[in-house]
Formats: sequence, structure tokens, C-alpha cells
Amino acid sequence: MKYKALDELLSANGANRNPLDKTELKSWIALIVTAVAATSIFGLVWLIILLAVPIILLVIGTRYRDPRYCPIEPRISLFLIVSGSVALALITLNIIISVVTIFLTSLRYPYIQCTNNVPITTTGFGGANTNLSCVVDCSTDGGYSSSPINILTDCVSASSSFSMMTSEGTKTKTLAAEAHFYIAYRGSAWVPLYDPAQRGLEWSIVTYIDLRKRPDGFINTPPVVKFVSPQYTFVNKTIKINIPVSDANAGDDVRCRWSTFTSGYRRRKRSNDEENHENQHQPDHRYKTQNDNNEIINTRKKRQTCQCSSGKLCTAIECQNTLCTGIKCASTCCDSVATKISTTDSTTSTAIMTTTGATSATTLTTVSTSIMSSTTLETVGTLKSTSTYPIRQAIDECADICYPDRVPTGTTLSNCTITFTGDKAGVWYAVAIQVEDFIDSTSTTPMSSVPVQMLIYVQPQPACSDAPIIFPLSRCLEVQVGISISFNLSIMDLCNQTVAKLADIIISSAITGMTRDNLTSSPTNSSVSYVTFAWTPQANQAGSKQLCVIAFTT
Repeated sequence: MKYKALDELLSANGANRNPLDKTELKSWIALIVTAVAATSIFGLVWLIILLAVPIILLVIGTRYRDPRYCPIEPRISLFLIVSGSVALALITLNIIISVVTIFLTSLRYPYIQCTNNVPITTTGFGGANTNLSCVVDCSTDGGYSSSPINILTDCVSASSSFSMMTSEGTKTKTLAAEAHFYIAYRGSAWVPLYDPAQRGLEWSIVTYIDLRKRPDGFINTPPVVKFVSPQYTFVNKTIKINIPVSDANAGDDVRCRWSTFTSGYRRRKRSNDEENHENQHQPDHRYKTQNDNNEIINTRKKRQTCQCSSGKLCTAIECQNTLCTGIKCASTCCDSVATKISTTDSTTSTAIMTTTGATSATTLTTVSTSIMSSTTLETVGTLKSTSTYPIRQAIDECADICYPDRVPTGTTLSNCTITFTGDKAGVWYAVAIQVEDFIDSTSTTPMSSVPVQMLIYVQPQPACSDAPIIFPLSRCLEVQVGISISFNLSIMDLCNQTVAKLADIIISSAITGMTRDNLTSSPTNSSVSYVTFAWTPQANQAGSKQLCVIAFTT
């Protein structure tokens, strides 16, 4: 399966496009209705003929069963009855099998309907909603746990050929200033992964949110990640999968690393600087630290005279039953001085996306969550608990797909590019990565952490490896706000039709409000297919917009 990407630039700033002539539209509608009616009538006539033959045989055989009607060969009537019955049974069985096949095909993914509020708008899944739950540092979540974000999203595209659907959603939350915590989406319904295939493997998709001011005095905007899942590769062929990342904060250093599991811990009371170290995002398992005063579990410094000193959280053990109020101790010592600090509100925005085997959330303002998982709807069993530590809970970023145990030998990640070689065809893999931003290239403390989880499928070597061509390859459409437009993207298959056929196109970067039709074969060229897109630009969409698609062959 080969593919090529297309950037289709749409600028909502100018020219009018004449709407389709009403007479021409009516002619097309009449033609379509006539064609459908003719096909239906032909099919009905053909079914009647097929059923008429065995019925006639049955009637004749039954009518002339008496041997006196055919004394020379009295078993002819019996032959007619048997042959008519068998033919009628075979036709009936074929109809039943066809109906059952259509029904079962309709149950294949995406069995979740491509509507808003995925997945609960699909019949039978009204109770499938859940929340992105706070899992670590929830005492400083700024009020998130009292009103968490749910996973409901709106469908933006679907492909019946690939049994895949993509949905997105934007949620806005108002949290207290200085909030910093981890949220997660957990489940257990990956497609069967690895070799031998394992079913029901768990996912755990974790993001870190920090509304505290950066060293430069601003609240951080996390990086944004856009990717396509699943990725396809051929057996024994090395591919490089690039993870496109961007960051609104100019000068930030964006890095990618494998997702990991970090154990929680219990601790005894520690000194003030150790407490402050805990309140920062923990990078120990990810990057080499330059801090000479890192915490070592089971080791503590000499107890200071003031137990609840300046900067300590009021929820800390040392500050319990003291005069510490608010979030942190704001005086030199809160053992005997009560200090109240005020908080301000900061608005965060989180977007959630679901794709093949996936859910993704991306920060739009001050917080970002990027979630990708199997798009099959899970029946969640008993997930492995990570809440076993009374002081700091475990951070499970990858569950059952942690690197390096779950990918082929030689798989690497460098500069947000995965190098992957599948050694057996027909095998699904899943990878989990964290995208993090740093204040500069020398920093070892990430300011946010955005998860990316995607599927990779290994295919047999193709009989034809020529990639299809998408055209026009470069075109800018000027459109006017409120005026509907439609346009076609055409794809040419360079392979022999008996070897490889166009399967579908997948939208890797969509435009809000734009719809697409199914892949349609060209009536004049069997090697060319096209997809029709329609869009009515809104006032808040003025400016350049980008549509990116990928064409697949099978």
C-alpha cells in the first residue's frame, strides 16, 4: 500500500463562485433517480425469474405424481419435485447468506455512527462516555477533578474501506492559577497486537498540564501534534515515520521520547528544597538532569527548625494542622503565621480526537492533551491499578505498549522520527510517544507533555509498488465567507487494476465544516477515481486553511 500527500490551500477571502444552475441540478437528480429505479426493477425481474423456475418444477412434479400420467418413466415427477426443491432451497439460502453478510458487514467498524457526540450517539452505546481523569498531583489540579473533561467528540471523516473514523472535539475549562497535574484516558480494547496476536491489551494515555508561569514569565502553550494512524509499511522494509510537531512559543525546544511507566513512592518528611523539587514536573526517568541536589528515595536531610516553611504546599504533611491557608505557605514560616494568598483564574482548552484505533486531544490555549488509541469501543475490564502509593501515584504513560518490549528489534526514535522495520506480514503494532517542550535546548525540565499513540500495520510485499498520484498537486481556491463551494480531488492508480486498486483517501489535516463524498470511479478512465469535497466557509475561518489527504491502494 503506497500513498502520497496533498496540500490543498483554501483561502476564505475573496472571489465568488457561481452556484450550480438549478435546471442542471434537477437534470442530474432525475438521471440518478431513473438509474436507481431501473436497477431496482431489473433486479426484481431477475429475482422473479430465478424463483419461477424451481417453483414451476415443483408444481409440475406435484401435479403429475400419479404413475398413470407417465407409465414409461414414473419417477420423472419425483425428479422434478426434488430438483425444484433443491433449486428453491439453494436460492433461498443464497438470499439469506447475502442478507446476513450485509448485516454483519454493517457491524464492522466504524459501527460508531459518524455524528456528533461520538460514541454515545450510536444506538446501544449511550453509556459509553467517560472522563479524562486526574491521576497524579490532583491536590493541585485547580478544581479540575470537580468537573473533568469527557471523551465525547464530533466525527469529521469516516472510511468504510478502511473501517475507520476520525473525530475531534474542543473542551474549555477554567482552572485556578498555579494548577499543575496529570490527566489520563485508560482503556483495554486495542486491536489484536503483536505476534502472536494478543487481544484486550490496555492503553494509558497521559498528559501533563502546568499553568504555572514559565521562567520567562508567561503561561506555557503546549506543542501541537498532527499525525495519521494507522501507518502502513511493507514486510522487511525500513520506514521513517515523522511526527509533525509545532509550538506557539517561539524559541521553545520540542522533543519526543518513548512513553514510560514511572513508579509511585512513599516518603517521609523532607526539607523545603526537596518539597519544591517534587512540585516540579518529574523528568528523572526521561532526561539526564544537571541538578546536583536530586531527590534520592529513602534519603532525607536534617530536619529544619520550621516544619511548614515558605513555598510548601498547604496540603503537605508538614503543613497539616498549621496556620497555612490557600495553596502554599506564603510567609517565612507558617507554623505560627497564617498567610492567605489569592488565586486568579486561567482558561484552558483541550481538544479530543478519535481515529482508527484512536482518541486524540490537543491544547488550543494553555493546556494540551493529545490522545491516540484504538478506535474500537472497549468493554473495559478490570484495569491494572496505579493507585497504590499514598504520597505520589505511579505515572503510566503506555500500559501494555511500552517500548522496547512491544516493537521489532531495531526500532528507534530520534528527532520525533520513528525508524521501524516489520519482520512479519499481517502484524499490528502500537507505539506510545510523549512530545514535550522545554524553555531552551539546555533545559531538562519539560513544561508540558503531550501523548501520541498510533498503530503500525505490516503488509506483505506488494506486486506493484508504484504510489498513486493525487492531482491537482498544487491549487489554491479563493472562496467567500457564506458561499458554498465544491471541488474534486482526483487520484490515479499507476498499477495494473488486477494487481492493486485504489482503496480510499484518508484526511490527515481537515478543515472544520468541510465534508467529503465516497471515492468514485471515473466513468472515462478506470485508473482514475475522485472524491468530492464541499465547504461553506464561516466568518471565523477567514484566512488560509490547509487540507491534507493521503491516498491508499490495496
